[in-house]
Amino acid sequence: MLNKIISYSFYLLFFLTPLFWTSLNHELFEYNKMLLVYGFTVIIVGTWLLKTINDKQLTLKRTPLDIPLLLFLGANILSTIFSIDTHTSIWGYYSRSNGGLLSLISYLLLYWAFVSNMDWEKAKTTLKFGLASGLIISIWAILEHFGVSFSCVILRGEFNASCWIQDVRARVFATLGQPNWLAVYLAMLIFPALYFYLTATKKLTLYTFYFILSTFYLAFTFTYSRGPTLGLLGGMVVFVGAWMLRNKDIRKVSIILLSFFVINLLFGSALTSFRLVSKFAAPVRPSLNLTATPPSGTQLENGGTESGQIRLIVWKGALQIFKHYPIFGSGLETFAYSYYQYRPAEHNLTSEWDFLYNKAHNEYLNYLSTTGIVGFGTYLLVIGVFIFWCIKQIKNQESRIKLNSLFILLIAILASYASYLIYNFFLFSVVTVAVFFYLFPAIAFIISDSTKLIAYRLSLIAFIYRRPLYTKIAKGIVIFSTLYLLYSIFQLWYADTLFANGERASDSGNPGRAYNLFSAAAQLNKGEPFYRSELAFTAAQAAAALEITDATLSAALKDEAIVQMDKVLKENPKNVSYFRTAVRTYFELSVIDKNFMDKTLEALDKSINLAPTDPKLYYNKALVLNAVGKKSEEIIALQEAVKLKPNYLEALAQLKEATSAAK
Repeated sequence: MLNKIISYSFYLLFFLTPLFWTSLNHELFEYNKMLLVYGFTVIIVGTWLLKTINDKQLTLKRTPLDIPLLLFLGANILSTIFSIDTHTSIWGYYSRSNGGLLSLISYLLLYWAFVSNMDWEKAKTTLKFGLASGLIISIWAILEHFGVSFSCVILRGEFNASCWIQDVRARVFATLGQPNWLAVYLAMLIFPALYFYLTATKKLTLYTFYFILSTFYLAFTFTYSRGPTLGLLGGMVVFVGAWMLRNKDIRKVSIILLSFFVINLLFGSALTSFRLVSKFAAPVRPSLNLTATPPSGTQLENGGTESGQIRLIVWKGALQIFKHYPIFGSGLETFAYSYYQYRPAEHNLTSEWDFLYNKAHNEYLNYLSTTGIVGFGTYLLVIGVFIFWCIKQIKNQESRIKLNSLFILLIAILASYASYLIYNFFLFSVVTVAVFFYLFPAIAFIISDSTKLIAYRLSLIAFIYRRPLYTKIAKGIVIFSTLYLLYSIFQLWYADTLFANGERASDSGNPGRAYNLFSAAAQLNKGEPFYRSELAFTAAQAAAALEITDATLSAALKDEAIVQMDKVLKENPKNVSYFRTAVRTYFELSVIDKNFMDKTLEALDKSINLAPTDPKLYYNKALVLNAVGKKSEEIIALQEAVKLKPNYLEALAQLKEATSAAK
């Protein structure tokens, strides 16, 4: 029973993680997927511990990646210890969640649990569950392209794609949340599907996997994502090159490549503009359009030359972070804060000058800047050791015809890895592909029989088995701990839904309801400063609204806002996002007490110190200075804003007005 729980938990991990999302949360996709991974980790590890008690020993299998992974873990722990924001380094950036120390520990526990409890057949079944999930998601994405999103059907009961702000018909994302993330997910799945297609012995199986491959690639095409497309091309080069070294018969592979080419001929790709279907489409009727339509997504998502220019600027900032934090980096997952400190001024001249970047849009530079040379070096060590091992194994299998199936699966996994590594040069890892990054090598080690069984007869377990009562108590502790952790994960999820409802209430102009919801969320997740910072701001809004009608309650809310905000700033002194919230909070409180104008200016100065090249902070400071009648200082702040962003229209207009008034 315990073996089945572990096996089916891994099957469901591969099947459900890409599919899981809800509309109830602050971040619909990544946060949900990360919590689901935490849940499966708890179940799998808890069951593994019960097995250990039953077997009277800890069964662990050694793999070639053990030492590199432990070194990588150690480097990330050090980066977290020396982080500029420890909370973020432990939990990850809130809306992303993936990449923090807890997520890394979860992936590593899953890795060792997989190699220690799964076998060849279970590993292949795991891949099949992953492919089944990919097929559902691909059909979901294809229908999105043609104007029907299952998401809208589920959320609103509407057979269209209008429930999304983004134009999902132009670039689909299905259940992954972003076109690039869907594309890299499918790119990594295409190669395992290719393995099953090439090793099929029955026509029905052959046709089934041909259909799966074609569906995957059609959905992949509709993402129109350049980075993953380059990654897939790189993976194909690896796969076809390795295949031809062993097998000169490439008819089956050619059929797939030809099918992919036909799909691109019909529908285009991220790298080509020609689409045959457009040649037969009815001409577009001219119509009057008197309103400007903003582009969907960011320039980084939309592509174009500006995308490359922005990336180069962000990468330049990442290198500056590394220059100032060369050993352990600024802290795991702290790019959103450290980038502001060293953000190049030329970023202000781009179309995304006021966007928040919580990743470097290059996984390698992201690790280099946030974990330093130690973290980056061990990350490359993990990748390098696995690639070297794969190449060595593939060479060893070249003359063994009976192991042809193993050979194909190894090159499929290597090709998936190559695809991911190329993609990472342009973007960053997310939850679903992170699961693949750690568990694809585990599958490779199992199928090649490259694990070494080690059984540890622990003295603690021997002590437990001296009395049956001790055994029952030990099992009870494991079961209780597992259930408690699962309940705690659910609490985190539920707190996030309350927080999301609070945001909606705040946006709709109901600070009282927002305060209650934020307060409930902060009670459930006491360690999350993001909740408390928004609670402080909402309390300030409510205090200002109630000043006349209920002075007593207004005073209590004012005190609550101050206490919460001061606590957040004290615990997170390098987090510029919280200082921005403090500016809003103190400015709201200045309606009640003008002395809070000084605290607003103080928070602005600290924000500027943490983000010295952000012109919006100088502009906001000028507005506050104008409100308190400090005209000369207002002009200086506006001049600094215009210096950083010469085309800042609002600042230019305000500067002209302030200068005229001064004369």
